[in-house]
Amino acid sequence: MSSSTLSRNINRNYLPDDIFIYNNERFYDYIKQSYGDDLAGLLSFQAIRNGLHLVETSYDDILSIFQQESEEINKLRQLCCFKISNDKYEIKLGVKLAINSLINLLKIKQEEQNKRKRRASTKYTSSNVDTLKSVDQIRSQNEMTVPPTIAASPVSDAPSTQSALQLIQNRLNDIGHITDIEQRINKWWSAYKNNNDL
Repeated sequence: MSSSTLSRNINRNYLPDDIFIYNNERFYDYIKQSYGDDLAGLLSFQAIRNGLHLVETSYDDILSIFQQESEEINKLRQLCCFKISNDKYEIKLGVKLAINSLINLLKIKQEEQNKRKRRASTKYTSSNVDTLKSVDQIRSQNEMTVPPTIAASPVSDAPSTQSALQLIQNRLNDIGHITDIEQRINKWWSAYKNNNDL
């Protein structure tokens, strides 16, 4: 595939954002609707049940099924191939192009989603740092603005400062908790993905 073709595909990646959660019939229905019965039948026959499976395979792996002989494969050949001579078949060019295009679009979609996740994670981390900086600034400002005669007026600004600090502390606890959950989910997903070769 030439770079100009690839860049056109990048700009026209019409796959749904949730394509990677399509499984089994939902995935095959989408393929049938977008690419045709032949490609849906081919993927279903080989139990390629979702986009993640397809990203992990190759064009050649998918088409190698036609090197085998069976009654079921002959039915599949009638969908995806044309006969060129005595019991010899050629895979239709459209089927080859559709498989190649779908795999490339899925890989591009996966890269886009990974970039979005990294950007969101980076943005979230920087907002945590900004929040921590602003808490430190508020604390230092409060320490600097407390009058030396605080002992003479024990009730003046103390409750409002304490409540502001308590709100900020609660927010930091929430942010820390959310960050911890995200890190645990990312760690679990990495381990799951590596163990299941997704």
